[in-house]
Amino acid sequence: MKKSQHTSKGLAQATMYETAQLINVSYKADIAKFEAFDPELNMDLSDKLTTTLIEISDLDPDFMLEALQMEATKNVVDISGSALVNIRNARYYIEKAFPGDTLKFNYFGLPDLAKARKSQLRFALFLKSFAKATIKFKAELTAKGMPIALIEDIIKQGQDLDDANLAQEQAKKDRYAATGLRIKAYDKLWQIAGSIAKAGKLIFADEPDKLRDYVLDRSPKKKTVKVAENEVETAVLQGTVVDADTKEVIEDAIIQIAGTELKTTTDQDGEFYIDTILPATYTIKIIAFGYKEYQQTNIELKSGNEEQEFSFEMEKQD
Repeated sequence: MKKSQHTSKGLAQATMYETAQLINVSYKADIAKFEAFDPELNMDLSDKLTTTLIEISDLDPDFMLEALQMEATKNVVDISGSALVNIRNARYYIEKAFPGDTLKFNYFGLPDLAKARKSQLRFALFLKSFAKATIKFKAELTAKGMPIALIEDIIKQGQDLDDANLAQEQAKKDRYAATGLRIKAYDKLWQIAGSIAKAGKLIFADEPDKLRDYVLDRSPKKKTVKVAENEVETAVLQGTVVDADTKEVIEDAIIQIAGTELKTTTDQDGEFYIDTILPATYTIKIIAFGYKEYQQTNIELKSGNEEQEFSFEMEKQD
């Protein structure tokens, strides 16, 4: 998902954290001068800064929560794909057991399968209903040769997909909640550090060596990687994933840069963002519920390409 701008103005959170720690150390050492300048600049402010640093360190890192979300999303996609194959195989035996019986076909929900596949939640409900119908007519279906193992697999997948959907939603909620807490905590951290730095510039205006301890660089640092002993500015991959026909955004699509460990998921607006990429030409792979796996080769990502955005279009599964 694309980067948001907050108090930090795009600064790397690791940079903010380290800077706040260093300012706090200097502030404690110079506390007498700060209190003499302004009685409110006392140890309580340092305690607030320390508490905020601890709050941040206790939060689960985003990469961990993102990995859990992607794992849950892939589980939904995998179960759905396998279930669809089983439904198609089961249809063969349903047609044998009830030839020309429209009412039975409707009971299994087969006329609604195409619509159900357009929505992850709708497909999960369809699969549970289909499993119930398979249980109800188990005798007739097995009499026409439908394997018991296939019936059992469909029943299991109905519950598994329901559980997978819930796990995915919980993973998304956990990540969004943690992101909100993290943003608030870092904004608070930067505000406290900023208030100390502001006073420090005045207190140590005539002491250049001390003044350096309280100068905040508010400009975002360019991220770099080392290539053949040289520092190279990294690239980013950002943009949206949409339906090839309707152009509607696709949420929870997994975007992976082939040949690397770099991957992410699209947010509710179909947007994604991956940074710290070594400049090169890559193949991008995308998977999403109800869509054919997407792959695009020869995507060139250059250093400092923050303005470059992509729109990947996925086709529905047959």
